[in-house]
Amino acid sequence: MEKYPIVILPGWMLPAPKYRELAQLLAQKGHQTFVLDFPGFDKQPLPKVYTLTDYVIYLQKFIRQHNIHKAVFIAHSFGGRVALKYLSQNPQKAVGLIISGTPGFINIARIKLIIFISVAKIGGIFFSLPILKNIKDLTRKAYYKIIGARDFYHTQGFMRETFKNVIKEPLNNYMKKIRVPTLLLWGQKDKTVPVKIAKKMHKTILNSKLEIIPEMGHMFVIKDAQIAFDSINNFINSL
Repeated sequence: MEKYPIVILPGWMLPAPKYRELAQLLAQKGHQTFVLDFPGFDKQPLPKVYTLTDYVIYLQKFIRQHNIHKAVFIAHSFGGRVALKYLSQNPQKAVGLIISGTPGFINIARIKLIIFISVAKIGGIFFSLPILKNIKDLTRKAYYKIIGARDFYHTQGFMRETFKNVIKEPLNNYMKKIRVPTLLLWGQKDKTVPVKIAKKMHKTILNSKLEIIPEMGHMFVIKDAQIAFDSINNFINSL
């Protein structure tokens, strides 16, 4: 069986070392394994506001620089956005695709998203009142958690505007173009991107398989890498 290289695409603001354990397990099976460090996810700030296309271009350059002709792509959360857009345009580059925790469909109403972004701006004025300054961060954090937008709370400057750009881009048309064998690997207790989203993605992506891991959450590919690896390895062996 040919050992294709593996490219891991991290979740939002997660640097490459977070995926070290999973990468090592895959390497032990004889796979040349790459983990991207997306711009802005490490200590180097973005030089400008990015769009999803900018991250796709970054991936394209990475693939060329490492002379990768075909690979298995493992995409976690935000990384799935990049993978779906890239592979919808470059299907010849993939042998297989594994997606975990990617919001293929928006799990909060679009109007709610617009309201929350507006409140984020208004909140800056509201909380400028001296009496409220001390509870500003705590209140914002709780609010973003309630509406399922904790990633927004943890971004600043160019990254915050980049986050807005990324989440506004629909993925439906990209998913419809995916033909490569795809594993949707989901944590049963994923509260960030619930299983109902994965089920809808499964219906949209042809030649896809949905595997739900009991008791696991959104970050299990990092926190429980061995469990994720077992499913990923079985899928790769079936290709």
